[in-house]
Amino acid sequence: MGTGDFICISMTGGAPWGFRLQGGKEQKQPLQVAKIRNQSKASGSGLCEGDEVVSINGNPCADLTYSEVIKLMESITDSLQMLIKRRVDTPFLFLEDQSHPPFLHLLGYTSQLIVTLASQLMD
Repeated sequence: MGTGDFICISMTGGAPWGFRLQGGKEQKQPLQVAKIRNQSKASGSGLCEGDEVVSINGNPCADLTYSEVIKLMESITDSLQMLIKRRVDTPFLFLEDQSHPPFLHLLGYTSQLIVTLASQLMD
């Protein structure tokens, strides 16, 4: 997946977590977040579509098949911790107040380009 930032994502309260995964060892693809459901635990945690899942509750995912990942996810009852790798060009911005666009609130960033773009939008 190239260079990127490693980020720890935490969620509590049990399933549903609000995201869908794709990839796995049998597909010769890294395990990635395919979809985030709006107003879910995942969307509130900072998880992003395209994030590569490095580990789930301390279990490395690189050598897991998709079905093994699903079994692992189903075994989690309350607390989910994911180490993810986010590409450096993935934006992490959200529109804080839609009644007064373009006020953007920078939650986090993975490159200087994002900060520059946000600054230009706010001017």
